[in-house]
Amino acid sequence: MKIFIGHDSRYESATKVCEQSILNYNPEADITFLDKNKIISSGVYGRKDMPGESTEFSFTRFYVPLLAGYEGKALFCDNDFLWKCNIKEIEKYVNNEYPIAVVKHEDYTVISNKMNGIQNKSYPRKNWSSLMIFDCAYFKNILTKDYLDKASASELHELRFVDSDKINDIPKEYNCLVGHYAPEGAKALHYTNGGPWFEDYRDAELSWEWWKIYESL
Repeated sequence: MKIFIGHDSRYESATKVCEQSILNYNPEADITFLDKNKIISSGVYGRKDMPGESTEFSFTRFYVPLLAGYEGKALFCDNDFLWKCNIKEIEKYVNNEYPIAVVKHEDYTVISNKMNGIQNKSYPRKNWSSLMIFDCAYFKNILTKDYLDKASASELHELRFVDSDKINDIPKEYNCLVGHYAPEGAKALHYTNGGPWFEDYRDAELSWEWWKIYESL
């Protein structure tokens, strides 16, 4: 299984901690940083920037099957994840019946701002796309470059490019939203409101887990 981490050039430390947390449990993991500038330079990414994109990987995540050559399984996660297990545990949730799998978070009330003042938005299926596993071959004629370059934000982030009954449910402990879901038994922490790499969140809930890995780099 190929692993793609959403990368934002402004917050390299977040990406590196996410990567290290994966390698701590699976040293042989095949990890790629989704670097928007590199994907643009390669000619793969042709979307125009949209107002309100909170990260550089807001849309690059949906190019994962294409970047994987529409072969095998590929996983995407935001860079504000911290893994506490072998990430391969969730590979099984994509199979012949389900070509894509996510944690199906219930809708919740968001805080008005996050990440040092970036506006936080509510929308259906919020955070579903923060962790996705793809059967890449299934999406060869669906998540094409032409479609990805033109699709609306809601089509993509609400996963409207695939029938709902084709989306498998990954257990919530693999995408524990810090500040929203109780972290007991969490196998992956997701600092969705802002992580310790932001000054305002240096000492926020469970920040010590992030600092422990950061200081080991």
